[in-house]
Amino acid sequence: MIVALRRLALLAGTFMAVPGPLAAEGTPLAHSPWLALRFEQGGADVPLVRSDMLGSEVRLKRAPFTILLPVRGDDDTYLLTAWTDDSIFAAANPAARAMPEPPAELPFYFGRYTAMADTSAGSGVLMLRDDGHHYLNGIRLGPDRCRHSITFSMLGGEDSAGEWQEIPMRNAKGPLYIVAWFDEDADGIMRHGEFEFLVLNFR
Repeated sequence: MIVALRRLALLAGTFMAVPGPLAAEGTPLAHSPWLALRFEQGGADVPLVRSDMLGSEVRLKRAPFTILLPVRGDDDTYLLTAWTDDSIFAAANPAARAMPEPPAELPFYFGRYTAMADTSAGSGVLMLRDDGHHYLNGIRLGPDRCRHSITFSMLGGEDSAGEWQEIPMRNAKGPLYIVAWFDEDADGIMRHGEFEFLVLNFR
């Protein structure tokens, strides 16, 4: 009887749920780990791959793609910056933001008066700047109030002469780097858990 009880105890220990770390690097994800962003392309879901604690990689075709953002309330606002290298990740100072009271200032690209001009419903251009951001609110999050979605079919940025150029997504070269932020408590402080990093690789 004692032996049987010991065996049952061992089995219980084997199947008991034990808290573990976050998904390992390289783990496929249905959505991003902090803001639950999803990607679609050609009507199909695009899986993400976890790259580190804050980052996910998205492998896209050179074609228009859609980012799906969770509906959280009546006046959701997401901020998004896209750039050609990962300097925008370092500028976010993630180590400081992991503190209970993050001392870090907002990264410059999320500062006041750095929202980039776009049409009232969004033009479909993913603007590449390290000193400005997409301000996604209202119908810039799509016409369907039950589903936030933004589709990018063009890339916009300054050429070597400083002239603004827009190219179709089929000419995209990568990788591209994105910082997304949702100020959940509306306190103007970019805290750990409210932002994340995405790397877009094109094939």
